[in-house]
Amino acid sequence: MRMSKLIAAMLAASLLAWSQAAAEDKMVVDMSKMTCGELTKLGFQDFAGVTMWLSGYYNASVRNTTIDLYQFAQAAKTVKDFCATSPRATVMSAAERALGIKMPRARS
Repeated sequence: MRMSKLIAAMLAASLLAWSQAAAEDKMVVDMSKMTCGELTKLGFQDFAGVTMWLSGYYNASVRNTTIDLYQFAQAAKTVKDFCATSPRATVMSAAERALGIKMPRARS
């Protein structure tokens, strides 16, 4: 009985430490201001999240509810390649130029 309490306490402490580390890694981004330089420094998971957000933001504006994952991956690579040569551009303007699309603008 004593050993199971010790294991439970160790597990709880590990989970608490993990949740605090995850909270410290939390990133909130104003996508209208994110630069290509910032995008190219992201790890895979954050890069995937940002590019999925961009895709959803654009596709919602044109009322497209489908996603072709191959085309999405190609578009993400195209934007990343563009960003590698234009680090000061915003990611949204890079998507417009690299993909030939018009991103919607936030309402003021």
